[in-house]
Amino acid sequence: MLEAKKLTKNYGDFCAVDALDFKADRGKIVGLIGPNGAGKSTTIRMIMNILDVDSGEIILDGQKFTASDSDKIGYLPEERGLYKKQKVIDVLYFLAELKGCSKKDALPKIDYWLERFDLLEWKDKKVDALSKGMAQKIQFVSTIVHEPQILFLDEPFSGLDPVSSDELLSVMNELKNAGRIILFSTHVMEQAERVCDQIIMLDRGKKILDGSVSQIKKQQGSDSFSIRLDGDASFIEELSIVDRFSLKEKESCLVSLKTGTDANDLFSVIASESKKQNKTIESITRNEPSLHDIFVKIAGKSIDESGDVKNEK
Repeated sequence: MLEAKKLTKNYGDFCAVDALDFKADRGKIVGLIGPNGAGKSTTIRMIMNILDVDSGEIILDGQKFTASDSDKIGYLPEERGLYKKQKVIDVLYFLAELKGCSKKDALPKIDYWLERFDLLEWKDKKVDALSKGMAQKIQFVSTIVHEPQILFLDEPFSGLDPVSSDELLSVMNELKNAGRIILFSTHVMEQAERVCDQIIMLDRGKKILDGSVSQIKKQQGSDSFSIRLDGDASFIEELSIVDRFSLKEKESCLVSLKTGTDANDLFSVIASESKKQNKTIESITRNEPSLHDIFVKIAGKSIDESGDVKNEK
């Protein structure tokens, strides 16, 4: 387990990370999300010992994490950094050696991953001959070839087509199932929802949410339901458990429940009343908020796909 305890970083009077606590278990993909300036990159750089910690500590499997543990980390930065005039194999050798992996040990691993990503024939080509998506895969290989225990993946799907994205996600899940700790940083909330087992949401250096996607949606969602019948649904507005009602069309409506009632109450009452009126329930669906909606609700901001923040009126 990777654990941050009261992790803090200041730049003069500006607090980039404010007493941050979180735990990331082995065998899980943990999403570190939020807008630009939320503290994600600063947090990652402190764990990697690129930045000094002002206060707090980082623990790995019960032991204080130090600079000597850096070889246990694989880091895929948002800004890619391959040596464009060098051969793919030479770049991968060099980056593996920086992480303490000898050429002898690295070669079979490099060949395996290049073949896995259908790039083995490009091994002796220069990096600048690669497409953007191919270069992205090579950078990912450089991140995992030394078999790190902890992976920091910052926008790993950037520049990949849908097929390549699914391929990369499959590998991420394999590494997760092998017991790696994976921290996944993104501005795209839909990706976080699809990929992550746990979500840590930051805003202005503070943790504002922490839990599984389902837990967060349950905590932050409202008792709002979409209901469709095979006939006029307007009678639902008069039910005692309904707080707010909106008829979308004659047969369907949107309802919010009064405090103290839940989905079981709704199903029971709707079933009883529908039977009395000789109507059939076609569907009752709980409306779950998206992670983006939840962030807007909590922080009063929306995040576009570039990661830029737009203040909500």
